[in-house]
Amino acid sequence: MNKFDLMTMGLKNLLRRKLRTFLTTLGIIIGTISIVVMVSIGIGMQKQMNDQFNQFGSIDIVTVNVAKQTAKLTNKKLKTHITAQDIKTFEKIDGVEGATPVISYTVHMITSDRLKTQTFIKGMNLAFFKRYGLDKVKQGRSLTEKDRYGVLFGKETLYDFKKSAEIEEEEDFDEFFEARKPPKFNPMDAAMYMSFGEEPIGNEDSSIQPVPITPVGVLATTNYLKSPYVYMDIKQLEELKQNYDKMTDYQAYGGKMPKNEGYTEVLLHVPDRNNIKKVQSAVRKMGFKTTSSEEILKQTKSMNKIINMVFGGIGGISLLVAAIGITNTMVMAIYERRKEIGVMKVIGASLRDIKGLFLFESASIGFIGGVIGIVASLLISAIVNLVAGNAMMGEMVETGTKMSISIIPGWLIVLALGFTAFIGLISGYMPAVKAMRLSALEAIKTD
Repeated sequence: MNKFDLMTMGLKNLLRRKLRTFLTTLGIIIGTISIVVMVSIGIGMQKQMNDQFNQFGSIDIVTVNVAKQTAKLTNKKLKTHITAQDIKTFEKIDGVEGATPVISYTVHMITSDRLKTQTFIKGMNLAFFKRYGLDKVKQGRSLTEKDRYGVLFGKETLYDFKKSAEIEEEEDFDEFFEARKPPKFNPMDAAMYMSFGEEPIGNEDSSIQPVPITPVGVLATTNYLKSPYVYMDIKQLEELKQNYDKMTDYQAYGGKMPKNEGYTEVLLHVPDRNNIKKVQSAVRKMGFKTTSSEEILKQTKSMNKIINMVFGGIGGISLLVAAIGITNTMVMAIYERRKEIGVMKVIGASLRDIKGLFLFESASIGFIGGVIGIVASLLISAIVNLVAGNAMMGEMVETGTKMSISIIPGWLIVLALGFTAFIGLISGYMPAVKAMRLSALEAIKTD
């Protein structure tokens, strides 16, 4: 028999028992849906996790902090400050391509039209701005060396500018965040002043003199570690803080000029993520504490792999049950078609043809069930994403991203189709061998 005749006969045999074929195929369909949808949810969870990390922090940045709080526990001589010499040593570590000290203060800002806010300002080297992703702005431009007391606003900071009456009314913490509205002013068009300390600026009886600052841009990023801050060149921010301390007679330091012992935080740029672990190990040996988003991301990836294995295992059990159903169907077909098998042998059909016929029928059940299961999975995935997207519409608008809980990549479709056809083929192997070994004489005698 040629291959075309064999395939035609196999399809006719499947259509002869439509209900039985449908129920057997249904098992494959359900198994395919189970494994594809569950794995796709695992893939979607991983993508959302990666997106959250991209929003939350920079993967290629290692944060170095002093570790004095653990000195007693480790019995090691841990440093309480990061000196300029330490920073130079960091830059020489293999894999590090840039470093900057970071200083942070709480400041008050007021515009010429009496909009006020209390916010956080960070100072770092201008050369590090691009490495930290502060070169991409939504409005205006980034800072340059020519800017005198120039500041770069994170997106979130602009929501907190309020008029004095509005600030007094917002006593409840939850109501404060619910009442936040986009700013009604362009920070680049407004004259702006800044001061340190706990006392708000702008009061007539205030002894604190505000300093004029120059807003130059608003960051485009919605990164949760970058958006809530205002940024400034570290040298200029240190100069402003020193002037403020002099003006207040160093009240925050007990009336004495503080010693400049160094910094408590430094950022390292490690472009190759494979070097992050090595860099952190070298820095920790120097007596400092390090953190990076890469460490947390690896942990979440390991957890996600376990979740995917569990989801895949559940779907695999469904396919195993379906495989048993195919085997049962093919065994029943052999008993019902004993005479047909005997006639095929008598008229000259080879054992290979008989074996191939039953293998084709079982593989067809698996493949057809896989195709229908994939189509159904794509439909279910679209519905899940639509429902999830509507439920999380606020977050999607805020971050400008599309919410996808279930993601079915092309490789998963191909793998699922190949796997279901393989399941069908394996399930039909034993019945096919049984049909091949059936005695022609005994088969013909059977009614």
